[in-house]
Amino acid sequence: MKSTPPEVVVSSSTPDSFLPNPVFVTCDDAAAFLHESLKGQQGVEFSGFMLKNEEGHFLCATEVMHGEESADTQKEPKFPLVVSVSANGALEVPAGYTLQARLLSHVDMVRGLEESNVEWIQRKLFFSVSDLFEVMTRRRKFSRCYVSGSGGLLSYTSKDTEFEQELSRQLGRKPDGRLQSFESLYERGEVPGSILVLLAVAAGEVVTVVPGSLWRKRGELKASWRKDMLQQNPPIRRMPVCGPILKDAREVARYLHTKMQTLSSTQQQVGIVLKHKTQEVFVVTLPIACDYASFNREALFPKDRHGNPILPETFRVHGFYQSVNPLPTNRLPPTDVELYKNFFSPADLRVGLNRVVMAPHHRLFLCTPDGAVLRFAKPESEKVIELMAKLDLYTNGQQDIEQSITTGALRPRAYVDLVAAAGALGVLYTSKVWPQAGKVTVSTTVVSVDPEAPQ
Repeated sequence: MKSTPPEVVVSSSTPDSFLPNPVFVTCDDAAAFLHESLKGQQGVEFSGFMLKNEEGHFLCATEVMHGEESADTQKEPKFPLVVSVSANGALEVPAGYTLQARLLSHVDMVRGLEESNVEWIQRKLFFSVSDLFEVMTRRRKFSRCYVSGSGGLLSYTSKDTEFEQELSRQLGRKPDGRLQSFESLYERGEVPGSILVLLAVAAGEVVTVVPGSLWRKRGELKASWRKDMLQQNPPIRRMPVCGPILKDAREVARYLHTKMQTLSSTQQQVGIVLKHKTQEVFVVTLPIACDYASFNREALFPKDRHGNPILPETFRVHGFYQSVNPLPTNRLPPTDVELYKNFFSPADLRVGLNRVVMAPHHRLFLCTPDGAVLRFAKPESEKVIELMAKLDLYTNGQQDIEQSITTGALRPRAYVDLVAAAGALGVLYTSKVWPQAGKVTVSTTVVSVDPEAPQ
């Protein structure tokens, strides 16, 4: 990457219904974003594209059929970039971009008269024969396609093998446009859906990019895919899906805030912020539901032969982010309740500080229940060690510092001051509890007053 890529600029005359067009590091990341944009539209026919710009980054594009150039006739989701499809099927790609892949979702298929429920579901949530043919044929315009359905996202990538080329001849239509026997039988549910899965797995590379109701394990599908689905903790072979390229910490915070608003607050969400090794470019792994204490890089990244996690090329770990686990009523303090509920818990802080002791350049990001994003950075080693010593004291299985907060012996404001004194604690994205952006300094903790808590 030569420079921080700008977003596609949309003129003031562009309709408000267009989605912003973020830029991604990989094609899978862009496809996952488009897949996410389709939520709420399952069971509808949709086709979109992933384009690659001159800097090697990926963006989403809307398909516009001949005669549907008006924005009012375009299907949702709409993006500023469009790929026009002519009356004869030719694709017109915007200047400066190359076509990388197509993403499709389909209407629900009618169940065959004698088709089992299992085979019907597999057929509904897999590529159609024509989807695969478009990528397998030597006349293809792109070598990868995606299918979105029931929460899951699959990709098929051509390997251009002899088997794939021979299979494409059997999947293509007759010269007069009629279906060949296999596709005709398959569309009626008279050929088991699993047959096409096995053929695709043998011909090219089929990957679960985003797990869903059927394809529950992320990674490449093999001929043993049914048995593989039963594995409890399969080895990670693929890089995690990441969000768009972000240009600074504020964009990271805005992205985390927006992402967390779409997720349940009953389960803690965690992930990693990555930074380019030579540029001010960040990407964020998609959040996973996991307790912060048990989360590490091994939960997201594949390992090398020595067992060490492999990070995306040219990126390094910049920090860890987490949401807040809801606190039971019997663990709430008598004062500053909202402040305590919207800050690092002592247990999570102990885990986070241990990480920054091992790697002082790492940041800790906290996404609070009321929408703020806090960051702890630049730890002062002596004060961090002193704070960790306090967090390490336990009585009857509970941290002493947590007990002090619960009983009122230590006010949450004083607890925040302890953290602020140990490094650079700041508010990147404001909220009701954290209304002021910037550094949180000792004894001047700026938060809103909880009107319901006794002071």
